[in-house]
Amino acid sequence: MGLFSKMTKSAVVLAAFAVVNSAAVKVNNPIMYVDSPDPSIVRVDDAYYMVTTTMHFAPGVPVFKSTDLAQWRTVGYAYQTLSNGNNINLNGGQDAYGKGSWASSIRYHKGFFYVLTPSYTTGKTHLYKTADVENGPWSEVQLPFYHDPSLFFDDDGTVWVFYGSGDQISYVQLNDDASGVKAGGKSGKVGGVSVNQVTGTNSYYVQQEGSHMEKVNGEYYLFTISWPAGKSRSEIVYRSKNLLSGFSGRYFLSDNGVAQGGIFDTPDGKWYALLFRDSGPVGRMSHLVPMEWKDGWPVPTSGSKAPSTIDLPESPLPGYGMVTSDDFDSDVLPLEWQWNHNPDNKNWSLTANPGFLRITTGRTDNRIVNAKNTLTQRSFGPKSSGRTLVDGKGMKDGDMAGLVALQDDKGFVALAKENGNYKVVMYTGNKDGERQAASQALSDSKVYLRIDFDLPIDRGTAYFYYSTDGNTWTKIGSDVKLNYDLHMFVGVRWGLFNFATKTAGGYADFDWFKVGVDANDEIYLDGTASEPVPQTPFCAAGENCPAIAIPGKIEAEDFDVPGKGKDGSSYYDGDSENHGDSDYRKGTGVDLYKKGDAVVVGYNSEGDWLEYTVNVKEEGDYTVFASVAAAGSTSSFKLSLDGKEITEEIAVPAASSGEDNYDEYNLVKSNVKLPAGEHVLRFTVVGAWLDIDNFTFVKGKDAPGPTGIANTIRYGKQGAQAYRVYSLNGSFVGRIDASNSFDVRSKVSSLVKESGVYIVKSLTTGLTHRLSVTK
Repeated sequence: MGLFSKMTKSAVVLAAFAVVNSAAVKVNNPIMYVDSPDPSIVRVDDAYYMVTTTMHFAPGVPVFKSTDLAQWRTVGYAYQTLSNGNNINLNGGQDAYGKGSWASSIRYHKGFFYVLTPSYTTGKTHLYKTADVENGPWSEVQLPFYHDPSLFFDDDGTVWVFYGSGDQISYVQLNDDASGVKAGGKSGKVGGVSVNQVTGTNSYYVQQEGSHMEKVNGEYYLFTISWPAGKSRSEIVYRSKNLLSGFSGRYFLSDNGVAQGGIFDTPDGKWYALLFRDSGPVGRMSHLVPMEWKDGWPVPTSGSKAPSTIDLPESPLPGYGMVTSDDFDSDVLPLEWQWNHNPDNKNWSLTANPGFLRITTGRTDNRIVNAKNTLTQRSFGPKSSGRTLVDGKGMKDGDMAGLVALQDDKGFVALAKENGNYKVVMYTGNKDGERQAASQALSDSKVYLRIDFDLPIDRGTAYFYYSTDGNTWTKIGSDVKLNYDLHMFVGVRWGLFNFATKTAGGYADFDWFKVGVDANDEIYLDGTASEPVPQTPFCAAGENCPAIAIPGKIEAEDFDVPGKGKDGSSYYDGDSENHGDSDYRKGTGVDLYKKGDAVVVGYNSEGDWLEYTVNVKEEGDYTVFASVAAAGSTSSFKLSLDGKEITEEIAVPAASSGEDNYDEYNLVKSNVKLPAGEHVLRFTVVGAWLDIDNFTFVKGKDAPGPTGIANTIRYGKQGAQAYRVYSLNGSFVGRIDASNSFDVRSKVSSLVKESGVYIVKSLTTGLTHRLSVTK
């Protein structure tokens, strides 16, 4: 496999299940919350093979394999090197950002896999062929440039490429062995209805492209995408009994931009379309759309909408099998890694210092986007975290080595050497340049670096951290608002880098790279790592704490300690920063606040959740009471046990004052049935915003409330007011309780981490004022 290896059985990927498996799990679309654009898929027996676009990264056109449509693993690449020009090598001030290889087509025909990919870097279409998709070798034929091509083998032995854009799709005939364009072969435009007739307009953002030709039950189906002005990106399907003419057309799907891809069947006869959607900084994510046949036409079973959930034999893992942690213990890189442009192989090594990735500078550069040998992996959402330990004892003055959030709007955190001394720096930038946003002196040549991604659909933020011991993390520099731009045309990635600004020849050693859903999680796909670590009960007394007893009281802040690997998370907070004012369990990202003598979980938004390992003493009916506060009348939550809901949505009353007052806690209740034994209880916020203090489970249906707890509790000191603090850009920073202006200034100064002007809003009076803080 050249410089990259296929890793052994995953430590976190479950045993493979064919789609015919009778078990069904309801999972969310997109099925791959990861950059997976322009998907093309083919089934061979009970395995599925998919290719997606990776632009300027090398090796290129990854081939992913799945047996359950939930877990996907990289099993190979169509090429190690696309070409050796200055642009793809990052030489002479040139680059291939946004180019490289584009939408590809994978086919299986008579024992061979074929991958066809066009390149705006080479101006050619590259056709790769192998009998062994997982081990190669691959042969290559270069064809003229065909935009968004679809390779097609017909039953009569002829071979075709359907491609292009505009009102009608073009075609060209290849030799019967796909060795080149057939001399005297047919070429032209596919005959029949035009896209203008299907859409009823001649005004477009994109008229038509993204061809996928399929043959089902003797008829031909050409799938394309079209983006009429003022409407969403849509999938079009044309149908004919003849390959090159006589097509009629209609919309296949026009909903929320889910479009471009092909269709396939499962061994038991189910049909799906695999399409993608532009989804902001995370990239372009693949959606699975179940379909059926009606009167000879493919029709989504969900009707006119792309389904938000589908049934699969297995739930997708975090990262979907497309990312992995790496201890750099092997002498080859896992297939999940790709270089940003072609690597300079003489200047990186896994053997120069065994157990480390060494990157040596071979020249000087003034920007990270020009740096050679930046090693990348995809990000994934909705949240993910990557971190590394770098040793710069071999660096030269002017070198910077670290971890980058690589996209047009970017940021990086790095170990830098200057005048013989080390420091940690954070830079922000866009496609026009980068600038230093923060710097902190270090006493050692080693530093831990971390970037967290918050990637809700259509937007995203990167957060940057460093640590000197690997346990306590310090935020550094500025958050970076991520953006998807056509200049790079890819989802944001982590990248390990080392580049010189003054003198070439220095090196940096990366001990490991760890990736997961958060800073406590480690996804390994190689079987050599330790098995996944389950979450465990928390207690302030220390380790080996028992599960929380039911009947009994659960303090909301005592959620489980996260584990590692599949299902390792014990909480989800929509904002990775902890804005609370309590030192209790600092660093989790969950907002914990002091309320009198209590600690509460605050600022809970829709989708946030917390989990608790509980031990139910006796099976039967229980009444659960929750002490909660809310700002308005839309707040609510629900409870589930081992993934199954045990309550309906429970409304949280607003404060009696009718104001934005989280100091008034109300007791709400619900009847539940609980099985005996140890279980995982999950609290999920349905309607924002709300704070929660505790839950109490009492044996019996409609049991009386817990002794000593009133229906309404008001927290706070006599004369004190609650305030919300915001940065000038409107971002929420945190809440304080203060009794006078001096108290406000003191507590705001303690709350914020950086100098600046802040907006302070009283939750009692609604009045706001500005406060200047110098740190």
